[in-house]
Amino acid sequence: MPSMDELGFYFGMHPFGAVAIVVSTVLLYLVFSLILSRFGQRLYASPSSLELAIVTVLGAIVGRSILGQVPTLGGGLLALATLLCLERSPAGYAAACSRVAAKQHRATAIVVDGHLETRELTRLRLDESSLWAALRGAGVCDLGEVALAVLEANGRISVLRTGQQIHPATLTGVRHSDELLRRLNPGRR
Repeated sequence: MPSMDELGFYFGMHPFGAVAIVVSTVLLYLVFSLILSRFGQRLYASPSSLELAIVTVLGAIVGRSILGQVPTLGGGLLALATLLCLERSPAGYAAACSRVAAKQHRATAIVVDGHLETRELTRLRLDESSLWAALRGAGVCDLGEVALAVLEANGRISVLRTGQQIHPATLTGVRHSDELLRRLNPGRR
């Protein structure tokens, strides 16, 4: 049966351990945010088994690294409180706002007027099988039925069918929206 000293060891932490947990939490939060801001859109669009495994391993490494050599209840609570403070702090709020603003401009057209935008697919590292899965989900049997397909910032693919004028507001937040509007509605200024 464990003694009270042993229980105190597992529940508590040394002051230097607390500082290490806070510092490692802040650093790993920043690094993980950077990784997700760089690769998040693609991961959400077509998560392969390997990519899901990589994200899971990254999460496990970050969690283990934050808690240090000997994970304790106090250390876990401190790490959790630090993460919540980072998200709620003005700096965390500014970072979240900049991530949202960046994502608003990252929506990208991948099919325009029935034609694949292969350059964009390559740039986004998105394969055609993922695109066709989304098109099938929208009931599309032929690319000619697609006026516009957009890879959204959250990784979903939006599909607009042919046969209708596309209002400029529909392209809000899509890269090269003016050019897309000219291509989709050639007679409209």
